Amino acid sequence: MEKDFDIEIQDSHDENEAHVQLPMNFLAFGEIEPDDVKVYIKQDVYRALEKYALVDVEHERGTILLGDYCEDLGKIHVIISNYIEARYTDASASTLTFTHETWDYVYKEQGAKYPDKKIVGWQHTHPSYGIFLSNYDLFIQENFFNLPFQVAYVIDPMLAPGGISHSGPGGNRQLWPDENSQS
Repeated sequence: MEKDFDIEIQDSHDENEAHVQLPMNFLAFGEIEPDDVKVYIKQDVYRALEKYALVDVEHERGTILLGDYCEDLGKIHVIISNYIEARYTDASASTLTFTHETWDYVYKEQGAKYPDKKIVGWQHTHPSYGIFLSNYDLFIQENFFNLPFQVAYVIDPMLAPGGISHSGPGGNRQLWPDENSQS
């Protein structure tokens, strides 16, 4: 007697990998070194962040980056698909501090608008200072955004396009846009 049955093949990858899709309309950053992360920013988010950076060029401004990540063949891929403005910060021309009120606002907005998105990093501006992480920025990255998939995105609205920094096992690395990756 012949029986009909279905065979279900389950992939052994982490469940996070199964639902994360790389965006079709993105700018890619990363892969300077083999262990660097690869970062994808949706183009509409990239343009919105660049525009946001120009609103106030006298003070640093910031956002919390939202999205997802996956690991494929040992390489982390970060997808930045949304952001939340970091309101209620203490900002000067050369520093940005996230206050308790900032975090209260971010978590409220994330829960209401983006409950399925993870905090994948932070963005801030360096008006006329260039693209780098200061010692204070490194402190923020290492103490508040220290998961392997969390990045820092720095924009100098007065100079060149922004750059992504990632603190990994090899130290802090600057990841520049890959001009060939725009779709």
